[in-house]
Amino acid sequence: MSYLTINEAAQISDKSIQTIRRMIKQKKVKIKQQRTPQGFNYMIEQESLEKFLGVGEAKTASAQETTTNNNEKESSATREHRSLDSNEEWKENFKSELSQFTQTIGKLVDQNAQDKSNFFGLIKTFQDRVIILEDQIKLLKQPEGNWWQFWK
Repeated sequence: MSYLTINEAAQISDKSIQTIRRMIKQKKVKIKQQRTPQGFNYMIEQESLEKFLGVGEAKTASAQETTTNNNEKESSATREHRSLDSNEEWKENFKSELSQFTQTIGKLVDQNAQDKSNFFGLIKTFQDRVIILEDQIKLLKQPEGNWWQFWK
């Protein structure tokens, strides 16, 4: 009994991946779940797929051969070249993002210093006003003695 991935089943049946997923959800094909760290991979039983879609074994075999041939055609040199190009592109992207990140952090640090300075200025102003209010309260304090004795 052979099993196919969703991508392989989509290639063989000339259907979209989403259609294959709908078939799985509606239980029109038999599946086996393969556990992965991210969740599950669904493996579709090839015979149930062929029965449901009416796909013959010849088409299945030719599709698998085509997939195998396509994979073999890509040479190791091409893969290495692609990996080097993508690696260099990745490095360039990383460098540009890192410089942007560094600039952003610098701006945030400067803004933080300015906000800190403003905050301490506000605290100083508040303290000064509290001292002034305390002095005014002392001046408004009731005089000692009775009110009628102010002429003495």
